[in-house]
Amino acid sequence: MRVLITGLPLFVKKIEKDLNEFDSKNKYIALNTYYSFFDKLRFFILLPFSQMVISFNGVTDNSGTLNWAIFLKKKIIMQWMGTDSVIARKQASLDKIERKYIDNSFHFVDSPWLKEEVESLGLQIHYIRFKYGRELEPVKSYKESCVLTYIPESRQDFYGLKKIIEAAKAFPEITFKVVGMKTPEIPVPENVVLLGWLNSKEMETELRNSPIMLRMTEHDGFSVSVIEALSVGAEVIWTHPAEGVFYVKDQLEMMEALTRAFQELKKKK
Repeated sequence: MRVLITGLPLFVKKIEKDLNEFDSKNKYIALNTYYSFFDKLRFFILLPFSQMVISFNGVTDNSGTLNWAIFLKKKIIMQWMGTDSVIARKQASLDKIERKYIDNSFHFVDSPWLKEEVESLGLQIHYIRFKYGRELEPVKSYKESCVLTYIPESRQDFYGLKKIIEAAKAFPEITFKVVGMKTPEIPVPENVVLLGWLNSKEMETELRNSPIMLRMTEHDGFSVSVIEALSVGAEVIWTHPAEGVFYVKDQLEMMEALTRAFQELKKKK
């Protein structure tokens, strides 16, 4: 059986490699149908000779690739991400949701809160505690007390820039490293270091040098950066409940969690 995998290359290329190693009886092909014209062409050529499409997104707006998958009656599996749920519920509230994709697919989520949200769309959801992450060796000791977070250049407020700034002001002696962005929409304190986009190896280096991961998003799936931070032994402060993290609901709880995290670091030194 041939299976086509669509989504962002960062994830689908890794999944393609692992699935082909795990399941040698079937052939898995990852295609960047978002940004690669060549991969879009390959998708349309291969689709008639494939039996399944795995989408690493919950798709609820118009999709040329999935239109053809439905027309040719292919099985479709959707792995929902956090942003997918936000978009889908907003479209549903405006009565603009494209239901033909989700009504003709099998659906998976990687966190219990996403299961509850996506089920509100009237779908049967399978919750599987699965997310792709690298195998990272635990860090035995940290050289400095610093905080790492991820905020992309777009949607800075959604990813918690204002909360990071308040935390940096409250702990001026601590360096707050921000991955993903270079140009803040509002001024940041001197102890906030903007690292911009990092490749996989550079990100691993920052994870291994950062004893605290702070993720203050308005909404999330099961974040890969959280998983990787936990795997190296960092203290993780997050706005979503999960095993092994400091779960915080607001800015006050964030400050309290940071204080506790710094205290835990002192015990380990």
